[in-house]
Amino acid sequence: MAPVTQQASFGSSEEMRVRYSTVLVRYVIAFALAWMATTYYLNAPKLTFAAGIATCGILAGIALHHFEKHLIAAVVWLNAVNLAVALGSYWTPPEGNVSILFIATATAPFAMFSGRTHRSLLIFMVSVPVMLWLISWGMNIGSTRASELAPDIAAKVLAPASAITVFGTILFVVGYLVRQTRLHARWLIDAQQQALKSSEAKSALMRSVSHEMLTPLHAISGYAELLNTDAKAAHILNPEQVDRHTQQILTSSHTLRQIIENIFDFANWQSEKAQSEKMTVPVLDVFETVRGRFLDTVRNKGLTLNTRIDGDLYVEANPVWAASVFKQVLDNAVKYSNQDGTIDVSAQVVDGGMVEILFKDDGPGFPKGTTKNAFDAFERLGHETGTTSGVGVGLPMAQNFATAMGGQIVIDETVMRGAAVRVLLPQALYG
Repeated sequence: MAPVTQQASFGSSEEMRVRYSTVLVRYVIAFALAWMATTYYLNAPKLTFAAGIATCGILAGIALHHFEKHLIAAVVWLNAVNLAVALGSYWTPPEGNVSILFIATATAPFAMFSGRTHRSLLIFMVSVPVMLWLISWGMNIGSTRASELAPDIAAKVLAPASAITVFGTILFVVGYLVRQTRLHARWLIDAQQQALKSSEAKSALMRSVSHEMLTPLHAISGYAELLNTDAKAAHILNPEQVDRHTQQILTSSHTLRQIIENIFDFANWQSEKAQSEKMTVPVLDVFETVRGRFLDTVRNKGLTLNTRIDGDLYVEANPVWAASVFKQVLDNAVKYSNQDGTIDVSAQVVDGGMVEILFKDDGPGFPKGTTKNAFDAFERLGHETGTTSGVGVGLPMAQNFATAMGGQIVIDETVMRGAAVRVLLPQALYG
């Protein structure tokens, strides 16, 4: 099971505005350059100057977006285009007037995506093209000035060019909004499915945990009650009997603690989306911290825990996550090892710039053909009805953490007796 990810993120209004401006500014630069080339060819310097204003504003917007000055970029390039269109409309009446649609087309999504953020800026961005248009329109009323271009040239060239510009921009905006709507719909479906999977996983966890927690709880309460009854009756307590009862209480409490820790780890795994904060971690130090938690269990089962890890071996990892990986794998080895068995833990550098931490035990091992299922949540590979407690989330969580740190966990299927689990983490060259 993988951590929660969003395959398609609709994003906030600010993210959408930035995305829209970043993509559109690269799209309309072609129109601005075409207008500048056309007006220069027609020997209309004023219109060339207006097109140059738009081109410079758009290029500045592209540069500002590159340096992540998104808000300034949108203000610069949209207002440069607004000014250019207003000037062009004033100098080429009436054919250039259709270009006002370009202003509305470019500005409308900016207003749509703004939401409640930057309200004063939003009012400014919407009012500027309107004011420029009113000024241009008012100055054109009753004007007797001569146009830079003959009316027939304006009608045959500028009017179609304006229509192409407006139509092309409208196609872009419509296509962009349709794409965003589809991404939003897909994101909602993915989120709904992920929420359903998460709910099912938690339900399965509670069903599994409810049984596994009762067993150690009954043992703790039962042996504690026996000791309490003997104490109240003023019975002389046999030291061996007290030791046996307390040992059962300690073992059961350790089992219960492991189950509770796994529940919390599983809950955090399901909800956490943060990336791993890697640092240089000494493998031996992390393992020794984990090893100390199993000393009582190892002693009670008569196990021999052999460790062969060099002190100068380092990995690039999150120390908390690395400890969780070691804990889960070692917990499995301790639980399933035979009485008076042996567990070997070794580490070495392998190909690919990785450090391999190998956990070997002489227990029953993994049933043939089940190694892939071992990383499925709540999968216990036939031990559901056995005497060994567990919830079935240890290896899946360990694999999840190892993958997040750039590593993996591999079960060696070639081992004939016992189990061999390889933890691979990226090597750090210097401690």
